[in-house]
Amino acid sequence: MDRTPAETTPDVNALLASQRTQAADRADDRAFGKACREAVHKICQDRTLTAFVDSVAFGEVSPIESFRRLELLRALQPGVFCSDRTWGFGVIKRLDDFYKKLTVDFVGKPGHQMTYAYAAESLTMVDDSHLLVRRHKDPAGLDTLIRERPDEIVRLALRNFGPMSVTKLEKTLTDAHIVTAAQWKTFWDGARKGLKRDPLVELPAKRAELITIRTHAQNYGDAWMTALGRERDIARILTLIGELETQMPDKIAGATAVLSDRLAFALKGAYNTDPGTYARLAITVQRLGLATPEADPLKAHLWEDNRFIKAAEQITAREASDLAGYLLRDDEPAQQRITTMLPRLPYNLACEVLQILYGGPVDSEAQRLCRDILRASAPHPVLLTWAIRNREAFANWNLPSLYDLLMQSISLLEEKRAYEALRMQNAIRLVFDHVKGFDAAFTAMDALQRQAMFERVQASPAWDPASHRRLLNHMIQIEPKLASRRKTSATAQAADLTRQTSWRSLAERQVAYRQLIEVVLPKNSQEIATARSYGDLRENFEYQSAKHQQGLLLQRQAEMDSDLKQMKGTDFTGIPTDKVGMGVSVSLTCPDASTRTYTILGEWDRDEALNIISCRSKLAQCLEGRRPGDRVLIPGETDDELVTIAAIDPLSDVVRAWLAAAP
Repeated sequence: MDRTPAETTPDVNALLASQRTQAADRADDRAFGKACREAVHKICQDRTLTAFVDSVAFGEVSPIESFRRLELLRALQPGVFCSDRTWGFGVIKRLDDFYKKLTVDFVGKPGHQMTYAYAAESLTMVDDSHLLVRRHKDPAGLDTLIRERPDEIVRLALRNFGPMSVTKLEKTLTDAHIVTAAQWKTFWDGARKGLKRDPLVELPAKRAELITIRTHAQNYGDAWMTALGRERDIARILTLIGELETQMPDKIAGATAVLSDRLAFALKGAYNTDPGTYARLAITVQRLGLATPEADPLKAHLWEDNRFIKAAEQITAREASDLAGYLLRDDEPAQQRITTMLPRLPYNLACEVLQILYGGPVDSEAQRLCRDILRASAPHPVLLTWAIRNREAFANWNLPSLYDLLMQSISLLEEKRAYEALRMQNAIRLVFDHVKGFDAAFTAMDALQRQAMFERVQASPAWDPASHRRLLNHMIQIEPKLASRRKTSATAQAADLTRQTSWRSLAERQVAYRQLIEVVLPKNSQEIATARSYGDLRENFEYQSAKHQQGLLLQRQAEMDSDLKQMKGTDFTGIPTDKVGMGVSVSLTCPDASTRTYTILGEWDRDEALNIISCRSKLAQCLEGRRPGDRVLIPGETDDELVTIAAIDPLSDVVRAWLAAAP
């Protein structure tokens, strides 16, 4: 029954207000929570409020938490805007007190039902000033703000979602459909420029650190300079100097003594232990035009043992550009030296180095080396990615054709890679996913090349089934004659299979993925940074272990991302029960005349207590397609056993309740 808000008697409101006041002083008194629930039941005639009280875990969580949930439920009227940690932004559509459920129209999933108990835990109300509401009510106005004032979007996001790093900000805004992944770089470049001009905003040096908004503008007077002169944290020294450069550049000339002293101190601390920080400090010394510390020993240390390569792995793309210029600008011997190292450079540094070498004194040597590497049988991840993205800009280098580069890239996508090579694989995959870019490349090929490309992609296991099917269909749209060459291969057959699981299990996996991205990977990055500070990385077991763990986590991230893109959620409604399949309960008669019942759900659904099994399990596959009366050989505890299918039934109420429960 849909809920129509009812008047709550003054006595009940007074009781709840009194209980709420007492709860603040009885932080974890579960017995008090139970007493609150029983007292409301005795005098309350409003079924709506009773349903809410029964759904907020009185006696199971702290009383103050139960009252927080109760206040939230009472505010959730139809038309109210809300946000969920899994489903994102939504609008309350209706409430049903009989089944104690509410219906929410989420973006991308309208009409989603959830229990009052789950809603009280996971939903958050949002007001009209929230970014998500503005996206819903005034998308055109928000798009204008994104284009013209991207820095204001960032301020709104920090106010709406709380403090966050640049990495989390990107994920938050793209997940909320405020900006697309393709828009992000342009958006952030514009936002960063605006935020750097704002004296109330402190931008972190690293993407994993929090963006800070101050309550009042910084005063760069004598006290601030004194504090800088006493600062001993290296990262903080860099942040403060960068802040001074941005906000008060005219103060630098009068602060050279303090700046030189702190940079010398920081360089000593990063010497031979932290190449990335050392490179940032050395570049800062040059940028500020300081006479001390002396420039030549700083450069020499970065060249020694090729520390600049390690440094480039630890810094941002913007800093890699600064590093390349610092090492190579107007220095022919340095350019000749680095040319031989091109195959070893990480992507960000390689791009900047090649741009500097282009048209310079070692241009011919650099282009010959790149051509030789790109024409080799084994694809080089970094230079292959660079060539695909920059071939037109380096047209006179006579690099392999785009067709040859893309064919090589398919081989790269088929390999198991980690670290930098995995990043390159993801970048190349975007080339195939980018509709306009791929259209232009595929159309520019001749007929024989298009056919060869189609057949190479068709035979490749480099794509998940859905992406594989989509890419082949797109190629056929461009060249219809290719349809006759489409084969019913194992890959194509796999692409026709739809992977499904319950909404509950899908939400669980999405939460686990967010935990990996937002908690586990950042923690691992911090462990790497901590281990790096222990000294010589060649003898540093903690560092090597943390880097190995990072590789495993990145591989896990790629696998989970692929699975989530393929998987579809379902509530298993309308499933026929004439034969065994996903979404039914099947009763089996065993040789000893006993009966067992199993419920077959989606790929990620399992619950031993309720005998819920995955459709991918061996037992489910043995039963697939069978009908009542059929005898089937299924795996037993010690050996296979022959059972008879006694009945096939719809999902029970218990299983339905399991599906509807919060993950």
